[in-house]
Amino acid sequence: MSKPLHIVMFHNRYQYVGGEDAAVESDVELLREYGHRVTLIEVHNDIIKTYSKFDKLKLFGETAWNFRVYRQRRSQLQELRPDLVHVQNFFPLFSPSIHAAARSLNIPTVQHLHNFRLGCLNSYLFRDGKVCEACVGRNPWRGIGYGCYRNSPIASIAVWAMITFNRWRRTWEQDVDAFITPSHFAAQKLKEIGIPSDRLYVNPNVIQLPDIEVSPSLQSENPNFLFVGRLSAEKGIITLLQAWAELNMTDWQLKIIGDGSERSNLQRFIDQVGLKNVQFLGYLTSSQVANAMHSATAIVVPSQWYETFGRVVVEAFACGKPVLASALGALSELITSEHNGFLIPCDRISAWTEKLYWCGTNPEAMQIMGNKAYKTYQESYTRSANYHQLMKIYDSVLSITPK
Repeated sequence: MSKPLHIVMFHNRYQYVGGEDAAVESDVELLREYGHRVTLIEVHNDIIKTYSKFDKLKLFGETAWNFRVYRQRRSQLQELRPDLVHVQNFFPLFSPSIHAAARSLNIPTVQHLHNFRLGCLNSYLFRDGKVCEACVGRNPWRGIGYGCYRNSPIASIAVWAMITFNRWRRTWEQDVDAFITPSHFAAQKLKEIGIPSDRLYVNPNVIQLPDIEVSPSLQSENPNFLFVGRLSAEKGIITLLQAWAELNMTDWQLKIIGDGSERSNLQRFIDQVGLKNVQFLGYLTSSQVANAMHSATAIVVPSQWYETFGRVVVEAFACGKPVLASALGALSELITSEHNGFLIPCDRISAWTEKLYWCGTNPEAMQIMGNKAYKTYQESYTRSANYHQLMKIYDSVLSITPK
């Protein structure tokens, strides 16, 4: 890259903070660290709570194509005159019209794909507690009947319309110069969904843990395991809790960091089975998360869906901690079983129980595994490696866009 770039980055934040928001923050920080100018333009789904019934009805149609956003953001881009537009998430408040606004000004655009939204109504390829590929490579009309988005056939129509309209309009072929996704597994699924393979690039999420001093108050002589993530069904926390109840090691600790729609259901299960050694810590800062990771025996990632990356896995590796994770999706790319962690069948409670017990009773082996986990981070997931790959993608986009 011959000169610093001016990048306008768009991101629509969801209601609950998750790995996608952290990935965006890390991308912005990385680019600025290397001398680029980044203008971050964000909207937050919380604003929908303030909408009138009429505004919500309008949003139903605007999810597919928002003419107001097109005009506003085109004017904004005209004033900012960036070298490139990088869209992290457009759903639902920006809509894909954000790409058309940039294209009309001949500004190259990149779309980050953190999930499977362009081919799946709920974006997870997950339904009724298990992986679902019913709509992969097809029109996703089936998801309307299943109520895949927010368990509502009506709400699902809005997402179906967004996907179908923009496929018909050829938005992804005409208005997007490159797509970025964080794993080879996700890239393959996105190709099957219909994303142009000649414009699809893999670049793992940026991981930067803050310098911390591990708090003595978080240290424990007894084994303690940590879950970090959104508390939603596809994350598999109920599977972890079932295994934890079966384990029945009352002097061990399980700590859960994060928040989400499943919190009340998880608490109900904990109360029903009488678990006294599970602690919800809620949403924590990155420093607090790193502190908790450093103090844990291992990090647990019991996902029931196709993770597109598994940011928490690499964060654990950066802290020198092994990971117990589901043998599913991109997680299998990150973890080599019995080397830097364990891959476990996502729905086998007894297998989770067995591995939790082994990890808690083999501290020396866990230390060796943690050292290997840190080596994995150093070899494959440093900020420098990520930056140079991102610049290759930007270069390819800038070289094919006529000025």
